[in-house]
Amino acid sequence: MGKFKNGLFFGGLLGAGLVWLNATKKGKEVRDELLNNAASVYTDVKEKILASEGWDKMTKTKYYKFVEQTVNKYAVENDLLDSMRDMIEKVVKAQWKNHSGGKKVDGKK
Repeated sequence: MGKFKNGLFFGGLLGAGLVWLNATKKGKEVRDELLNNAASVYTDVKEKILASEGWDKMTKTKYYKFVEQTVNKYAVENDLLDSMRDMIEKVVKAQWKNHSGGKKVDGKK
């Protein structure tokens, strides 16, 4: 029964956080800032990767490492909090599907 209570507690916290991001003025500002930063990083990652000659051979793992490096550099340059950096990294990593074009990556499609 302890796992259920923990799940319920953390689910409630997550739900409250999502409501805050979508319902409050400050939450909307934070969400917009996060998305703007993620868009900047994504554009930078996309340009650099497409300019490299190894794009067609890039695996998901290499893409993730490239994103991590780019996000870390961006976070330092823009003095971002670690939590904001982590969220931006997740958003940009999720874009792998847009670049992979359905090709097989790391043994998976």
